[in-house]
Amino acid sequence: MLLAAILVAILATFSQWWFFAPITRCMTYPLTTGLLVGIFMGHPMLGMLAGANIQLVYLGWINAGGVMPSNTMVAGIYGTALTILSSANPKLAVTFAIPFSLLGLLMVQIYQTLNSFWVHKADKALDEGKINQVRWLNFVPSFFVALIVYGVPAFCLVLFGKGWATALINAIPESLTTALEVVGGLMPALGIAMLLNYLGKKSLNAFFFIGFFLAVYLKLDTTAVAIFSAAIAFLIFISQSSKDAKKDAEPAKKKVRRLTLNNRAGESEIVAAAVTAPNASGAAAIDVNDYQVQLNKKDLIRTWLWQQTDEAAYNYERLQALGLTNMMIYPIKKLYSPERQAEELKKYMVFFNTEPHMVGPIIHGIALSMEEARANGQEVSAEDINGVRTGLMGPAAGIGDTVQQGIIFPILASIGATMALDGNYLGPVFFTVIFELLIYVIGYLMFMFGYKKGKSSVISILKNGLIDKVTNAFSIVGLMVVGTMAATRVTIDTPLVWTVGKSTMKLQAILNTLAPGLIPLAITLLIWKLVAKKISPTWIILGIFVIGILFSYLNVFGVVAAK
Repeated sequence: MLLAAILVAILATFSQWWFFAPITRCMTYPLTTGLLVGIFMGHPMLGMLAGANIQLVYLGWINAGGVMPSNTMVAGIYGTALTILSSANPKLAVTFAIPFSLLGLLMVQIYQTLNSFWVHKADKALDEGKINQVRWLNFVPSFFVALIVYGVPAFCLVLFGKGWATALINAIPESLTTALEVVGGLMPALGIAMLLNYLGKKSLNAFFFIGFFLAVYLKLDTTAVAIFSAAIAFLIFISQSSKDAKKDAEPAKKKVRRLTLNNRAGESEIVAAAVTAPNASGAAAIDVNDYQVQLNKKDLIRTWLWQQTDEAAYNYERLQALGLTNMMIYPIKKLYSPERQAEELKKYMVFFNTEPHMVGPIIHGIALSMEEARANGQEVSAEDINGVRTGLMGPAAGIGDTVQQGIIFPILASIGATMALDGNYLGPVFFTVIFELLIYVIGYLMFMFGYKKGKSSVISILKNGLIDKVTNAFSIVGLMVVGTMAATRVTIDTPLVWTVGKSTMKLQAILNTLAPGLIPLAITLLIWKLVAKKISPTWIILGIFVIGILFSYLNVFGVVAAK
């Protein structure tokens, strides 16, 4: 058990100490960490099932703008560990995970507050010209903070927790255990509702119901619905793109005043006007071949790899600033003389925060191209570079968080969780591998595109309308997959039976004649409405606990086997 405790402690540490994103990114998700905790503790199947059940609750919990509504890292690792220690039904993992999740918010506050101290140490190091200290400050202190705040409690839980975890489960009456299973069956509706609130548009909401009824009537699984919805989304995307192409092909027309033989008064006429796109910077193009110092492909790849450490010392005061300063050490050393390097790095020690992995890297590519121009004597000031970075971090975060956390993640996590709950070990593997391949391949391409095109790149992407069409296409897939999840993973029915004379009437049978799955659908829609009204998810969780336990004891709600 000592080795298991050490391994789980390391996993818990890495779940918050994001020293290299391709390794640590999916350690924030219970679907991935549940299987790992299970392997470390000798119960891989139980760990995977517990992690998948926990993941369903957090499908819609999106951490945007540095705001964390719940600590999914602690929920997944600690909740799974306690489930294994107590040998509990994996459906109870949710009830274990949520208290840990709320406690985890305090752990986040401690971690990100303490990391603010290293930012000031880095400021002082740059004032003294000690560039390499910035790298040390980005990694070493934050590791020990993560180890103490996350790793040590996880170690103690696994090493010393089996006795009291088993006693806790044995002390719970069977009726309460059944009631808690009802709570576990209700809880995925919250994650689904939060996703619907994020993805939902009046023009697209019908796709949620299509996905739901494909699952209840045709018994299609999540993967089948995902493939079907992807085909629909592709056809709609092609149709919209064709219409837009026809509009763009029409010459722009405008009214102009001109004197002709037929128009001697110079009245306004409609004439075709050729429209030319101005240079985004308003200046003549610069021949980069004339640069005395240049970054080559190897330099760019190396900088992109360093960019994956930009949240190692994530902190409340300046968020990604210390990590991005660490990222720029290599190119700054390549571009500038030693006496200028520390001063040039200081511009990156300002507050900065954006989506870091998929769309956000385009900003760093742009900054590199501007930095290269500045190093070669072009009229690019430090204020220019930070002005572009600051101006683009909001749009990049808006696009990146929406597509990555709000669309790609829930689609892949839903498929992975469904496979896991069916006992397939490929579920977490599929989710982790495909998710990371998508976001990091796109992130790399965006980084290189930003460098190649300079500050005009994001402007061109935002103006051509492609983002909206792609987002809508992904939203269609997301809504249909989420509809399937509502039908199959909100595992609640009613055991209510009435006796009238010699006959009995089963409420669930009556509901099934109207439409299968009406209770899960009604619960999901009700919670969706509460989320849309800005009711705190914490209050909704408490309400689910109270209603689930009460309705279980009243024999109104029961649990059905996962479909």
